[in-house]
Amino acid sequence: MVRSIGIDSGDRAVHVVELDGGYRKTRLVSAHAAPIGSGDDPSRPDIVADAVREALDNGAKGALALGHPCREAILRTIELPFKGADAIKKVVKAEVEGEIYSHSVEDTVVDFHEIGETATGGTKILVASVPKLGVRNQLTAMSTRGVEPETVDLDTMALWRAADWVGAFEGADDASDGAPAPIHAVVDVGARTVKVLLVEGDHLVDMRVLRLGDNVVCEQIARTYGIHAEQARAAIAESLQTGSDSHVEGVEQPALAAPADDAAAPGGEGVPQVGDDADAPAEAGAAVVSFSEVKAAHAKFLARLSRELTRFLAATGLSSRIRSVWVSGSSCRSEGVGDMLAEVFGVAPRELDVLAHLAHDLDEAEAAELSPQLAVAVGLGLARMGGPEGFELRQEDLAQQGGFDAIKFPLAIACMVGLLAMFVLANKKSMELRQLEFEIGMQYQDTAMFFGYLNPIFSDDEWLQDKRYFARKGKDGRTTYKFKDLLADVVAAPVHERVGIVRRQMREVARQKQKETGVYEDVSIESGLSVLVRWAEMLKGIEPQLGRYLVPSLELSMKPKSRKLQFRVAFRGEDFRSRMSILQSAIAKEVARPDSPFTQSKEPTPPERLFADRSETGVTGAYFEFTIPIKDSFQPFGPSSRVGALDASPELPGLLAMASKRQEVVR
Repeated sequence: MVRSIGIDSGDRAVHVVELDGGYRKTRLVSAHAAPIGSGDDPSRPDIVADAVREALDNGAKGALALGHPCREAILRTIELPFKGADAIKKVVKAEVEGEIYSHSVEDTVVDFHEIGETATGGTKILVASVPKLGVRNQLTAMSTRGVEPETVDLDTMALWRAADWVGAFEGADDASDGAPAPIHAVVDVGARTVKVLLVEGDHLVDMRVLRLGDNVVCEQIARTYGIHAEQARAAIAESLQTGSDSHVEGVEQPALAAPADDAAAPGGEGVPQVGDDADAPAEAGAAVVSFSEVKAAHAKFLARLSRELTRFLAATGLSSRIRSVWVSGSSCRSEGVGDMLAEVFGVAPRELDVLAHLAHDLDEAEAAELSPQLAVAVGLGLARMGGPEGFELRQEDLAQQGGFDAIKFPLAIACMVGLLAMFVLANKKSMELRQLEFEIGMQYQDTAMFFGYLNPIFSDDEWLQDKRYFARKGKDGRTTYKFKDLLADVVAAPVHERVGIVRRQMREVARQKQKETGVYEDVSIESGLSVLVRWAEMLKGIEPQLGRYLVPSLELSMKPKSRKLQFRVAFRGEDFRSRMSILQSAIAKEVARPDSPFTQSKEPTPPERLFADRSETGVTGAYFEFTIPIKDSFQPFGPSSRVGALDASPELPGLLAMASKRQEVVR
């Protein structure tokens, strides 16, 4: 069993009904009504919310379905060259944008209803564009009172659902084979609006909301006789029923004002004096409402409504196919409404009696009074039980945000960001691992060659294959381990273990060779520190010729087969090129020494870049980029460091002592 609550914020009153059961077997549990302000009353959302809150406090239970006034919607019928609700949903907002002139489509909620096929096989749809502001104001007012509707639909769609539920589109008027389906009309006559629906068979084909109701008659009589609108409504009903004038009691009479100048009539007769009674409340009186004026105003309203309905039917081109007319609304029983509808539609109207199809506990008089007013509220309550689908206005930023729905979108975004971060991190680590494998010694594809540290070892495989240099022997002097064994072990091992295997095997070979020869000698390695010391000694030795200079950058790379020392030097003054030549000659002299770590550069002349601000400051000078290649093998702190360019320097002993000390630390 399903329990639901329908909320109709009508023209004169808000109706809240509680339904229980199924679509074909439904029971009215409770019905609540509360007077409501006009459509432009700013307190209207609060009145509706208070009425719903009161109904819930009185025990009403179920999912809430709110009916939004269709008079605030913009209805358009458009044709699309394709079918499929999913495909239509993707483009409907863009398609209807050019049809809306009073609002920006981004400020509205857009939904559609398929009403037929086009001649070319496309889809004809009825589009409703509802400004978000009105829906948001009503939802906000309800939210502050702890009320959260699950769905928001247009009241016209709820009216269509209620008519379908009572069987208004079934019976003897159904079309025969080959003939077009009959047209059924549903008309809801309210105080401020008249809703008109045209249904072909049981498919909605068109609908319209006329912003016209019998409230125009009440307002005219109220202004004429200075009475309240509800008093005017009661007087009009009485006058039209009896055919005579009606008397209205309790009409407020304005209090007499004090004289403009008290001295003009001091104590004169018939002139009210300013005193304690000057602010007395207005006295209640009586008014007689003329039947002729009521009849004229009511006839004018019916004539205007008749013209609007006739114009709507003419625009649809379906007036000749109308077979039945069903009426509802708070003003559907007004004098002359039935006759006017019969004249316009050509069919005598029948009342849409929803309570006759509901099990309820209302007495007969109350049911007779409420039945024409509850069609929309009942149609909203039936939405969760089945029947025709309506519009869904709780979309985009108006979608329900309760429970898990309130966090599912942020949670989904957080999960996506987390997965993306994990993917990026995993990809980064994978790239770092692959780079490390390249640096250590990843194998070439289908060959026994390697990248990284192992490449210089196995690329010179002739040395390793020579048993004089690499071979391990057993106690009997026979070779037990040679190059092909090392290669097999390295290929079979994981990448991160390969360098360790090579080091262990070569250490064993070296230990065996030392044991065989009896020579135990440390193996010297190339030192980056010695390179920097030789470079510093060279610059120190030519400082008297260079004068003041600046080295803003220095970079040393000791990578195999790409060893080099790069530095930038800046000279100020007109003689910057001659000083550069002195430095260039010193480098050539250093390269010529047999034990120098440096070798000849392929660029004999370093690139020159003049000072960028010389035109502003007048300072001349230039930067020179020197790149000195470094030998793959050299003797650290060789003899030439003692007899080189620093022979004449008194600081030489101290520098050499410092270099020797650093070399010991490195070793």
